[in-house]
Amino acid sequence: MAGVREQRQQQHHAMDNSSDDDDEQEGEWEEWGNGGGDDEDEENTKTLCLFCEETLASPETVFKHCVEQHAFDFSKLRAASHLSLYDCLCLINFIRSRVSMDVCWNCGSKYDTRKALLEHLNAVKHTDLPEVTNGVPSWSDEKFLTPFLENDPLLYSCEGDDDEQSEEFDVVDKDKAVRELLEFSSMNKQSIANVVEMAAKDDTSVQGLGLGDSNLADLTKVFLALGDGFWDESTSPTGASVLSNKGISSSSAKIISGTVGDVPALESDVEGENSFGIKEAVVMKKDNKDKKLRVSFAKVAEREMRNANRDYFGSYSAFGIHREMLSDRVRTDAYRDSILKNPALFKDAVVMDVGCGTGILSLFAAQAGALKVIAVDGSSKIASVAQQIAKANGYLKEAGEGKGESRASGVMTVVTGMIEDLDSTMPAPVQGVDVLISEWMGYCLLFESMLPSVLHARDRWLKPGGAILPDTAHMYVAGFGKGGTSLPFWEDVYGFDMQFVGQEVVHDATQMPIIDVVDCKDVVTNSCLVQSFDLVTMKTEDVDFTSEFHLELPSEKERSGFGENNIMTPESANIVCCYGLVVWFDTGFTDRFCREQPVLLSTSPHNPKTHWSQTLLTFREPIALTDSLMDFPKKADIEKIGSKSLPALALNGRLSIARSSRHRSIDISVEISAILKDGLKRTWPVQMFDI
Repeated sequence: MAGVREQRQQQHHAMDNSSDDDDEQEGEWEEWGNGGGDDEDEENTKTLCLFCEETLASPETVFKHCVEQHAFDFSKLRAASHLSLYDCLCLINFIRSRVSMDVCWNCGSKYDTRKALLEHLNAVKHTDLPEVTNGVPSWSDEKFLTPFLENDPLLYSCEGDDDEQSEEFDVVDKDKAVRELLEFSSMNKQSIANVVEMAAKDDTSVQGLGLGDSNLADLTKVFLALGDGFWDESTSPTGASVLSNKGISSSSAKIISGTVGDVPALESDVEGENSFGIKEAVVMKKDNKDKKLRVSFAKVAEREMRNANRDYFGSYSAFGIHREMLSDRVRTDAYRDSILKNPALFKDAVVMDVGCGTGILSLFAAQAGALKVIAVDGSSKIASVAQQIAKANGYLKEAGEGKGESRASGVMTVVTGMIEDLDSTMPAPVQGVDVLISEWMGYCLLFESMLPSVLHARDRWLKPGGAILPDTAHMYVAGFGKGGTSLPFWEDVYGFDMQFVGQEVVHDATQMPIIDVVDCKDVVTNSCLVQSFDLVTMKTEDVDFTSEFHLELPSEKERSGFGENNIMTPESANIVCCYGLVVWFDTGFTDRFCREQPVLLSTSPHNPKTHWSQTLLTFREPIALTDSLMDFPKKADIEKIGSKSLPALALNGRLSIARSSRHRSIDISVEISAILKDGLKRTWPVQMFDI
């Protein structure tokens, strides 16, 4: 390679001193580009593997070798992460730098030997980019633009695909498209007016938008009204992409192979100005290549989903949250008992743990006698930690030293990646798992949206009739009183009245759920089951639901422990104020699978607290309830129903929970009505919450 570098330096020197001889310079450049012959061409393309010491014939063979020998697919990672040319250069140099120190490029684990590092890479199979630290990916530092290996052929191999890569994943949102269109001086107000007028003619959804002067806001309204179909592509007989007939007819304008920034250049049927009033000067081709324009608003959602997943798995790479979960004895004991006290279920079974974290459930399964345990986690860092924990405790499956032999020293295999992306790399056959375990529950049961991943694993990997733990989940609501808010605290702070602060806090809580532990004495109504999930049979769409509930005061005896903070009027002990709804869940390890010892994991305020706490949905105003059947005026003022002067006998409501457009979040809506004895009711406007 030193000879090649010397030759290149000589060629550059010759080029610098021969600028007056164009033919000679061109010849030298061509000779340098061709490597000077077949032998030198082979020498130029010989490439050192990213991970081991093997040198192969070309970058292509190195990438193939990395897939087959080191479980690293650079092309797949580049496409999935939408890496630019500069990203690729940084990543390659970053990997070489880390590997030279026997450090894992992804999770940062340090090993004593290169062999130990390679075993780690093959076992964990990193498929994502390294975790983001302090908001900045460590691998993308500009210092990694400097080649780690001089004249590294891998770096040159990245250049060829950059145009196609960047165009394939280019995304244009509507506001950005409009703004860039307006940057062209040739597109004046009259031009925008032409767009608005033309769109309104062809699409009724644009009519009646209340458009004023021709400006950005008007044009944005048009784009939003036309919807994604405005950008839909179809192929003309000549192969050019044309606008769909929604909004703009293909005879008016067509998209040609070329863009101005991220905005499609529009070609007119007549010379001069096109149908949008944009001069033909802005119509250009990019690099004279016939490239197809791709505009996909769906990819915006994909990127948001990918970012949400990265944040989600990144949050679980910190050890604090794992200590919190492991310290939750209610949670951990329930899983331990369901596994260790049902040995017949786990003896010689193939077990999959989805979202394994530190691997505690997998360790329990191995301890219970499982034949094979596959621990899966989307965080590469925590998956590496799980692997080291399994090894330290003698449960990690490792290859033996013998030639042609493989000796297992343990039963656990740790796999990195989202379960939905592991179909081709999972070390188990389809429907080859006997028991599927997962601690998938989030706040309000469904926050973090991990349940669909568990259902995917069930459908893909679980044997027919196989066990899933837990196999049921139930959600409940009840009303909570004043003690469930922060009002009592602010009423007396070292002898000072700070009630107005408490009122502000409660007002804020009407717009955002509160995750907190509610004392059982602050639950002022009966509880009501609002949703049940059977994880054996449910579908992903069942995660979204709407359910009705009915709440009323329990008996006076049951209410005696509520506490004085819930009493609305001292002279009326049976009038209680309900400040909102408290939501919790139970999950069951039922005798359907746990025949030896069924287990119930409950997050109820009536049971010991867990790290999930409860979810509080606060009403805009407290609603007074009574269990008295006293008569009220026949012509009661509806607006006073639920007040202390006209307390309600019961609350009827409807709770809706659905996965949010923001990936891994959930949207919650609450509709509530206060009912009198004679059926007269007062209904409040719907309240929206999100987590």
